[in-house]
This record gives sequence, structure tokens and C-alpha cells, in this order.
Amino acid sequence: MARPCHICGLPIDYSLPHGLPDSFECDELKPVSLGGSPYDMDNLAAAHRCCNNWRSNRSAEYAHAVAAAVIATEAPKSPEEFVAAAKLVERRGFAAPRTSETETTTAW
Repeated sequence: MARPCHICGLPIDYSLPHGLPDSFECDELKPVSLGGSPYDMDNLAAAHRCCNNWRSNRSAEYAHAVAAAVIATEAPKSPEEFVAAAKLVERRGFAAPRTSETETTTAW
């Protein structure tokens, strides 16, 4: 069974060509820029390209918390709808969960 996007939770169409917003990308749960390994299989998860692009080097905890806030208010039908809703949640002043691995910056 194919894994859904770990960020938005929606199914991924693995047959789409690379580079499309809905296509599959391998995402590092702990971003490489924050010390994560792109070679550690436990650090990798499936994501849509647009969701992975939105997440950037934000923590997985932050992305999952934003996703929960989005899903609590609406049910996005596509990854693009999810990303638009996530950006809106952030613009409205979403408070990021703080963990020991959360980035030092809070404004994106």
C-alpha cells in the first residue's frame, strides 16, 4: 500500500512525473540543514512536492501541528489546497510548538 504524504495526509499519486506539485518527493523528517541525514531511512518520509516545498526546513512537529490546525477547520481536497490553507493559518499567527529541535527562527 502506498504511503500518503506525511505532511498533509492526502494520498500521493506515485505515477506522476517528478517536478509536478502533487508528485512524490522523499522528505527528511529532521532537515539536513538542521543536522538530519538524507541517508538514514528512519529520517525519510513520503511527501508531495508542494507540501515539502512549503515545509522547507521547518520541523516535522511544526508541519504536523499546522496540518492539524488546517484539518480542524477544513478538509483540503488537494495538496495545493492544503498548502494554501497552511499559509493562511501561518499568516493568522499560528503558534508553533516548541521542542528541543525546533528551529531558532519563527518568522517564515
